[in-house]
This record gives sequence, structure tokens and C-alpha cells, in this order.
Amino acid sequence: MLKRVLHLSAILLLAIAMNNCANSITPPGGGPKDETAPTVIETNPANGSANFIGNEFIIKFNEFISLENIQQSALISPPMAKMPDFKIKGKSIQVKFNEELMPNTTYSVYFGDAITDITEKNPLSNYIYIFSTGKFVDSLSIFGKVINAFNLEPVEGAYVGLYKDNNDTIEFDSLPYLIPPYYLSKTDKNGKFRFSGLSNNYFFAFGLNDKNSNFFFDQPVEEIAFLDSLIHPIFIPTISLDTINSDSSDIATLDTNSFKKEKSFTTDSLFIEKYGIDLYMFTSKDTIQRLLKAVVPAKNKILFSFSQPANNVTFKKLKYQLSDSLILSEYSANSDTLVWYLNNPTIDSLELLIKEYGDTLGIAYLKLDPSKKSARVREKEEGKKEFLSWKSNISSSTLEPDGKLQITFNQPMIKFNNVDSSILVINADTILNPEIIFVDSIRRTIEIPFKVEEETKYYISFPDSAFTSWNNIHSKEIEIRFKTLPTSDYGFLTLKLFPHEKQNYIIQMLNEKEEILNEAYFSNDTTITYNYIKPQTVQFKIIFDDNNNHKWDPGDLTKDLQPEKVQYFPKEIKIRANWEIAEEWKF
Repeated sequence: MLKRVLHLSAILLLAIAMNNCANSITPPGGGPKDETAPTVIETNPANGSANFIGNEFIIKFNEFISLENIQQSALISPPMAKMPDFKIKGKSIQVKFNEELMPNTTYSVYFGDAITDITEKNPLSNYIYIFSTGKFVDSLSIFGKVINAFNLEPVEGAYVGLYKDNNDTIEFDSLPYLIPPYYLSKTDKNGKFRFSGLSNNYFFAFGLNDKNSNFFFDQPVEEIAFLDSLIHPIFIPTISLDTINSDSSDIATLDTNSFKKEKSFTTDSLFIEKYGIDLYMFTSKDTIQRLLKAVVPAKNKILFSFSQPANNVTFKKLKYQLSDSLILSEYSANSDTLVWYLNNPTIDSLELLIKEYGDTLGIAYLKLDPSKKSARVREKEEGKKEFLSWKSNISSSTLEPDGKLQITFNQPMIKFNNVDSSILVINADTILNPEIIFVDSIRRTIEIPFKVEEETKYYISFPDSAFTSWNNIHSKEIEIRFKTLPTSDYGFLTLKLFPHEKQNYIIQMLNEKEEILNEAYFSNDTTITYNYIKPQTVQFKIIFDDNNNHKWDPGDLTKDLQPEKVQYFPKEIKIRANWEIAEEWKF
């Protein structure tokens, strides 16, 4: 009996122990996610070796790895005609060259973010393998970043090329057009780039958003950046090449969020600020005049679009003559679009020879009736009366307290029938025959002047046929209801500007999408007051308007001209309803 009790006790204790063990076991599938990049444990020959012989090298890692888009990520400096072969062997990468190496030359093989672990794809960023076929390894470096010149955003994926100062027969501004760079690098997501293993020489530096991946500046849409002076690399001591190639840990890391927010010309990396270079990237201005299109978007309307302002463009009618008195011209704000409004032409086609300063831009063949409807449908619709279309500048049924009510028609007006039934109602007060003013030269836009009061309801009405176009088309009845909000719904801001130098500036107020809310021009100390701002977050941007044309201009490599400098106010400003804010900006 005693033995039986002892046996049962042992079973019970064993069951309790097993239950405790089961409760302490974590089910599979948990644990923290692996976010660690692979680590280089050995290179053969050693990274940074001199007297390199053979045609391959091997990099060993602490885990199994993969290569992601290696053909697009890898860069070899000096450039090679044939890309090396990259093969994975277990926890190693074998790199085999497909052409003979030059003697007494330091090479660098840049991997970008191509090396990742095999499971979570964590990249070993910006790894570089350096070797020399000579007795010593060139050990100088250049660091920097590429920045969009217009908005100061870092540019990712741009190539940066270095050219030796030994091209006596090729002008500086022709280098990226005619020869490939001697050294190549590529920017990371923060716009940073680096060169290692550079020789003791002076270099020209160019940045290129290379659309066709041939390392030449040969496409009009390709963005370019350049330094207008020579640069010399510096020596930066490091413990081991294999210890500095993970995410550029030999330089201070850029605080991307701070860089994006402040957008100033100073950097967040003390290292780059002291030793690095900034390349400001831009798209070259297209200075060649071109006729982009000539179309008939609607009846009695022709639209011409050009690559440049068209103020000096001339038109010669080759066939089907059309009197100039039947044409009213309207240019866009920057004059690169021209619209002709026609007064019931009797011809159905027009052929135009378009020139500028004697150069032929093109010949336009235009059918003046753009309708694609069948003859049967057109015949059926001929009996229907055509009316003018219009739009007002009222947004969300609200007019700002300092705004002006405007109405724009689709055709020029020839007549306003100011009859007694035209009314403007302000709250309960009615004004008969409100005044109108044509604000443009071809009489398409009218303004209704009246004193705008806050927190007021308005109603304006024009009867049927109050407006007549020069094509004898009449308007239907026009009714617009809108209101103004109380002043307390808006914010107010005063900005005092103190430039260090007297020159031409553009100051822009931008919303969070960088859309322009307000633009002004000044040249010295000034104060700008912004009234009736809707609650939102705004930022300010200054353009150094060197040529005083009231717009930002990109650079011009052929003229050794950098893009116009821009600068952002160091902080965003939150506009609150019924608040007044005062700011100062010294720049």
C-alpha cells in the first residue's frame, strides 16, 4: 500500500512539473523581428589591399545573404566597359572581373543597398570594396549630398561623377556631355554620396539624374548639378575599411526629418558641413522656342501652346483668309499659351505658318469646327439654342472679407444689358442694377464692386440674356449665393524681413503641399502683413531673384551659372483662428 501511494505521488509531481514547463514555453512564431544587416567577417584579398593580382575577390559574411538589383546598384570606379560577375556562394559573395585591370590604379566597388540578409532583406548600406593594382592604395575621400535646388529636398538615386583636371582640349561645361566620369558614386535616400580610394588630384564634380543610365548628360529632361570650382579630396583616418562601410558610419548621420523641416543651406551633419560638398540639382531651362500644339478645343476658339513666351511669334495665313478683326488674342500669365477667340468665321478651315524672328516653328492645319458628331446629330442639334458658360471665383460658397467677386465667361463680351431685374442682395437689402467692371482687355472677366462686410449673406442675380458675346451668344439667368465669415474665423500674420544684402527677393507663403498662397517682391528691410488667413500650417520661402524677373530660375551649365538660391524659414507656422502672429526673419 505504501509503495502504491509513493508511486501515485511521483506521478502527480511529474504531472505538475510537466504542466509548469508547458506554461513556460513560448509558442513558435513570436520574438522580435530581425532588423540587423549582415556583417562582413572577412575579405580575400583584404579590403584595402595593394598589389592586387588576379581577377576576383571574395567577401564573407556572418549569415546567408542575397543580392538585390546588383546590376543597377553596383558602381565601379574607374568605370569598366564590362560589368563584373557577382555570385553568391553560401555566406559569401564572389566578384569576378570580365576585363583586364589597369596597372597602378586604385579601384572601388560600390554595392549600394544590394547586399541584404536572406530572410528579412535588411541591407548592408553603401558597402565599398577598395583595392589597388599598384604598390599603394589611394586613400583620399570626398563626401557630400545632392539637393534639389528648388525645394532643398535630398535627391535619391542620382549619380555623382568626378572628372580629373587633365582635359586640356575639353571645356569644363562640355565634360559631362563628351566623356564619362573617372569616379562614380550614387546618392542614398538622404541624398548623401561618398567617394573613397581617391588619388591626390583636383577634380570637377557633377551630379546627374541619368535617365538613360549611360553616365552622359545627353537628355533634355536629365537634371544636372555642378561645382563651379575644382575640389581636392581629403584624408580621413579609419580603423579598418570593413568597419566603416555600413551605412557610412565614418561620417555623422544626417537627421533627415530635421533636414526636411528646416530646409536651410546649413546641413545637419557636422562632418559634411566641415568637409563635404553640396551639389544643387536642377533641370536646365529649355531656351529653344517650339510650337508644342495648335488645337481647336471648342467652337470659335484656337489654342496655341509654346515652349517659351510667345510675345514675338508671328502668324501668316496661307489658305482660307481670316480677317484680324475677327480675332481676339489672350495670353497666359507667362505668355507661353495663346488663345484666339474667333468672331463667327465664315471659313471652316485655317492653315497658318508660325514663325519667331524668321525661324519657322511649324505649320498648323486647323478645322474650325472641332465637333466629331455625325452630320445627322449636328443637324438635329442646330435647332438648339447655344448659351454662354461662366464660372465665378467663389470657393465653397464663401468670399474672403478682402476679396472681390469676379465672373469669367467662355467668350469675349460685347454687351451688358443692365436691366432693372439685375439685383444684388446684401442680407435683406436689395440693390438694383449693380455696377460691373470688365477687368481684362478682351472683356471676358467682369468684377462686381461692392463693400464686403464680414459675416454677411449675399445673393446676386442677372436675368436671362443680360450678357451677349461678340458671337451673339447670350447668357442664361445667372444666380450666385455666397457669404462671408466673421473676422474671428481667420488668422493674421505680420512678417518682418531683414536681408543681409540689398538685392531682389521673392517671398512666398506656402501651404503644406507647397502651393503658393501669396507672393510678394522686395529688395531690402520690409514688413508684410497677411490678413484673413484660413487656419492651417504655412511656411515661407525666399527666392534670391538675381535677374529680377519675379520667378525662380534654374542654373545653366553652359554659362557656368548656378540656380538661384532659395531659403526656407526655419520653422512652420500654425495659423489659428482669431490669432495674430508676428515673426522676424534675418537671412
